[in-house]
Amino acid sequence: MSTPGERRTRRPTALEIATQWAQLPPEHLRVALEHLELELQREHARETARERLQAGLDVDRLREEHATERARIAAEERKEQHSHQLYLGGLVAGFVLAAGMLVGSVIVGLDGRQWLAGLLAGPSLIALPVVFVLRRSDRIGTRARLAAPPPDRLPADQAA
Repeated sequence: MSTPGERRTRRPTALEIATQWAQLPPEHLRVALEHLELELQREHARETARERLQAGLDVDRLREEHATERARIAAEERKEQHSHQLYLGGLVAGFVLAAGMLVGSVIVGLDGRQWLAGLLAGPSLIALPVVFVLRRSDRIGTRARLAAPPPDRLPADQAA
């Protein structure tokens, strides 16, 4: 049981109320049961309100998570759209460059400068559009890595 000081600061439970009323004569039992029923209804209402509040908090948390997820998906879509636009721009630039080089090669070749036409229609016709379309320059990067460093830039342990 609880101490007298605790009884004053907290509300009695339904069991404590029933125990107190059980000590009275039997004719008061009907009144005790009515009071017990009212107390149980109040407890039920408080518990229901607490559950509704908790459910509302859960719904708010789910809404926040949903909004965050929508923002993340929208950012990914913008990034993908930007990447697609860059890729498409590279394709257009590569096609325009290749077509321009071919047209220039034909015009210069008909003008009697076959060596210049060969340069325009040769390896550069393949290399430049590849840089724009595929966004790669493997051969250029490989050559730079394979080339020996200048003698004045040798590491300290390789210095002669």
